[in-house]
Amino acid sequence: MKSMLFAAVAAAVVAAEAAVMPYGTYLVKGTFRGEYNTVLRDFGEAAVRAQRADGTVIAEAVVGDTDAEGVNFLLKIPVSSVPTEKSCKVGETLDCVLWTPEGTLDVPNSLEVDSPVRVGKVTFNCAEVAEYRDPADGSVVDIPVAYIAEAQAFLDAMGEGKAYDPWADYDGDGASNYAEFIAGTIPFDGTDFLRVTGFEAKDGALALRFEHVGGHVYAVSTSDSLAHPEWGRQHVRRGAAETELEQVVAAGEDGAPGETEIFIVPADGAMGGFFRVEAQ
Repeated sequence: MKSMLFAAVAAAVVAAEAAVMPYGTYLVKGTFRGEYNTVLRDFGEAAVRAQRADGTVIAEAVVGDTDAEGVNFLLKIPVSSVPTEKSCKVGETLDCVLWTPEGTLDVPNSLEVDSPVRVGKVTFNCAEVAEYRDPADGSVVDIPVAYIAEAQAFLDAMGEGKAYDPWADYDGDGASNYAEFIAGTIPFDGTDFLRVTGFEAKDGALALRFEHVGGHVYAVSTSDSLAHPEWGRQHVRRGAAETELEQVVAAGEDGAPGETEIFIVPADGAMGGFFRVEAQ
C-alpha cells in the first residue's frame, strides 16, 4: 500500500523557558480510499495511530463511518516544547499506522508535526498503487493498479495498442483520464464527466447542483474573475442554514450516479462571483 500526504503549513513556535507545557494540539483529518477513489466506510475494529519509530504511541483515533466532510478519523496529537512519552515537539516526524485486531499495518505514511492547532489532511490508498508523474508540473500521483488494469483491458479490447496514460483524454470530454479517476466518471464515455446541473439563489444563499458519483468527495472553489482567476476554497453547506463544511462526500451507493445540492454563502454576503466544483 502507498499513500498521499497533504502536509500542513509550517508555523513558528517559541520554546518554553521552564517546565514542559503543551503548546496545543496538532489535528490531522484522515480519509481512506479504495481502488476507485471512493471513501471506505466500514472498517470494523480499526484505529489510526501516530507513533515514534520505537513504537511509542503518541495519539490514536478510531476509524469510523465517513462524516459529511468525507473524513474517517481525527487524530489529536499533543505538542510540547520537548518530546515526552505522551507528546511530541514541533518538527518531529511520527509514523502513521493502521491498527486492527489482526495486528498493526504500515499504511505507510508519516506525519511531520509543524505546529499545534494546525489541521493537516491525509488520504490513504488502501490498495496497491503505481506512481505517475504529471508532465505539467512534475508532481507525482498514485493510481491503484487494479483500476489501471481495468482501463488497460478496455484499451486492448479497442485495439488501441498503447499503455494507459492518466494525462490523456481518451473520450475527448475535456477531462483527463486522471481527473475522471478522481471524480469516478468513465474515461471512455464522452457523456460522463463531472458537471454542474443547476445554480440559483435559494433560501438566502446560492444553491449549486452537480452530478455526483456515490462515495466520492467534492469541494467548491471561487474566484472574482475568469480573466485572471485566483481560485480559493469556498466552504459549503448541506442545507442553507447548516454548518459550513470544507468538502462533502456524495451519498448513495458507492459508484452510483446521482445529484447533490449544496449551498454557498459568499464572503461578506455578496451574491456574485464564479464557482467551480472539484472532485477530491
